Amino acid sequence: MKVYFLFKPCKTDSVFEIIPQKEISRKLLIKAIQKEFNGKIVTDSGFLTIIDINEGKISVTKNNKIILRGIKEERAKEIANRIMKYFFS
Repeated sequence: MKVYFLFKPCKTDSVFEIIPQKEISRKLLIKAIQKEFNGKIVTDSGFLTIIDINEGKISVTKNNKIILRGIKEERAKEIANRIMKYFFS
């Protein structure tokens, strides 16, 4: 079985991490999130981009770790799958 990304809860409630298991373009990752969820960039500092998707916030770090905040676990899993479908088919 191939593993395309890791999905794991963080230490706080309603925060989950997605760690892609292959190299992904950060620009394309941010564009995919914006397109898939009609997201709006709240801030982009070069090493951290925060995108508001109305039901929560998605952060993308400079090494492409994706952090979902304020989203329940089942919905976070759905969001992870929707994001990763752009890169792993």
